[in-house]
Amino acid sequence: MRPFAATLIPLCSALGYTFAALMLKRATERGVGPWRVMVMVNCTAALVFAPWWFTGGNSFEWLHLMHAVITGVTFFIGQILTFLALNRGDVSITTPVLGTKVILVAFLAVIFAGDRLTPTLWTAAFLTTAATALLGGELRTNRERVLPSLVFGFSAALAYASADVQQLNWAPAWGFGHYAPAMFATVGLCSVTFALFLKQPLSEVPRRSVLWALGGGTLLSLQATGIAYSIAVYREVTLTNILYNSRGVWSVILVWLAGHWFSNTERTVGNAIMGRRLAGALLLLTAVFIGIRR
Repeated sequence: MRPFAATLIPLCSALGYTFAALMLKRATERGVGPWRVMVMVNCTAALVFAPWWFTGGNSFEWLHLMHAVITGVTFFIGQILTFLALNRGDVSITTPVLGTKVILVAFLAVIFAGDRLTPTLWTAAFLTTAATALLGGELRTNRERVLPSLVFGFSAALAYASADVQQLNWAPAWGFGHYAPAMFATVGLCSVTFALFLKQPLSEVPRRSVLWALGGGTLLSLQATGIAYSIAVYREVTLTNILYNSRGVWSVILVWLAGHWFSNTERTVGNAIMGRRLAGALLLLTAVFIGIRR
C-alpha cells in the first residue's frame, strides 16, 4: 500500500506553486523585474534546503558533488525559462504547460533510469498533450502572450524533467539530506553570479514589491522541497509529476476567481477563453485521477 504522504505532498506542492506564481507575477509587474525575482527565489531556495544537510546522508565523494552540481545547473536553466514564461506570458497558460514535464519525465525515466511504466501511467501522461492543445487554443488571437507561455513553458518543462531524472539516478547514492542542499546551493551560487550582471540595485526596488517577491520565493522553495523529497524518498518520479500537474487546475481557478487579489488581469481575456483553459486543466486533473488508481 502506498504511503498517504506520497500523494499528499505533491498535491500540496501543486497548490503552493500556484500561489507562489501569482505572487511572483505581481512582483515582476510592480518593479522588481523577472531576473531580480529569480535571484531572490533561488537564494531563498538555497537557504530553505540548507538545514536538510543535518538530516544526514552517505559519505562525501567528489562524484556525488559533481552530480549535485549538474542537477543544480540544469534546474537553474529551468528557472530562467520559467521566469521568461511567467513574465512574458500568462500564469493560467504557463502553469498547465509546465505540466507537460510529466510526459518528458516518463520518456527520460525509461531511457536513462530503466523505469518500466504501466499502460495506465502512459495514458495519464499523454492526456497532457490534449490538454496543452486546449490551453494554446487562442494562439492566433493573442500571440504575444500565448506563444511565450508555450515556448518557454515547454523548454522549462524539459529542463525540469532532466533534473528530476538526474535526482532519481544520483540522489540515492549520496542521500537526499546531502544531495538536495548541494544541488540548491549550486542554484544559489549560479543566481548570485547572475546577479552581478543586473543593473538595478535592490535598494531601488519598491519595498512592497520586494515583499511579494520574498513571499513568493519562500513559498516556491517550500513546494520545491516537497517535490524533491517525494522523488528522492518514494521514487515514483512519473506519478509524483502527474499529481503535481493539479497545479494547472489551481492556476486557472485562482486566476479566474481570485486573480484580482494579486492584481492579476488574465481573466479579462473573457469567459470563453478561460473556460477552455479550465477544460485543459481539468484534463490534467483526469490524468491525476488515473495515476492514483493505477
